[in-house]
Amino acid sequence: MKVYCNGNARISHNTTGEVYEIEGDELDWDAVDGDERQMGPEIHYEATIEHPELGELTWGLWEYPVGIENNHETNAGPHHVIADFDYGLEHGEPEPDEWLDYTAPDNPFTIFMSSYHHTGDLLADHGKDNGGHLLNRMVFSHQVTALEAYLGDTLINEVIADKATMQRLIDQDDDLAKERFTLADISKDAGLVERKVREHLRSILYHNLAKVDVLYNIALGFRILNLANDKQSLFKAVMLRHDCIHRNGFDRDGNELKVFTKAFVQDTADLIKVFVDNIEKAVRARPAGTL
Repeated sequence: MKVYCNGNARISHNTTGEVYEIEGDELDWDAVDGDERQMGPEIHYEATIEHPELGELTWGLWEYPVGIENNHETNAGPHHVIADFDYGLEHGEPEPDEWLDYTAPDNPFTIFMSSYHHTGDLLADHGKDNGGHLLNRMVFSHQVTALEAYLGDTLINEVIADKATMQRLIDQDDDLAKERFTLADISKDAGLVERKVREHLRSILYHNLAKVDVLYNIALGFRILNLANDKQSLFKAVMLRHDCIHRNGFDRDGNELKVFTKAFVQDTADLIKVFVDNIEKAVRARPAGTL
């Protein structure tokens, strides 16, 4: 699931009346929050820009339940929105052969733990107390990436290994439930269903923890966010990684981020490790094919 944003917005200044035009590609959308509600998590996406004349402008979109656009809101402060973007939720389709030959490793937990220890050694030996240090930032980004890889590979392994788990995902995941095949399609490719499920799981953005929480609950019968010691810090880590990867360590307003001290990076690594430990225990304690 991702946010589409088409066209341009035109906003009139409340004092001067001058009209400013903003292009859709100026907006950078992020999943900024996820709150648990009766039908699962509500995911909040947001894009904010700092306009030199209009000040802060914000566009918000809420997904609830998963896969359904519940509300969207444009906040131009005191100014008047003459014309807005066309924006909303888009159900993305993977490329036909995307990840077709990908096989998840048998031991995603072991791989994660190896990464945790190696990056921890690197941070201890070469990291700096300076919160803007490049190596600190690189280690931090890798830690969140390792979490994403663990979440994705573990889910794929569990779903592909058990027919009941796969069927539950097919029945309850909105995107998979919409797939339709003819008897001719199935007879030509005995592995068609498994391949489609695998492709779908590889298309998920595993830093969207609220979405992944829903998938784990459908397939494996437990919510990963219930196993987090500090859910908000995990969401913050994902957002900070986005700034590291896409903005080279600057926030959306152009301010350099100085939070990546050795202590902060190590604390985040430990938080993620405990989160992964708890998920791994829940996976191993789960009887195959049951909730």
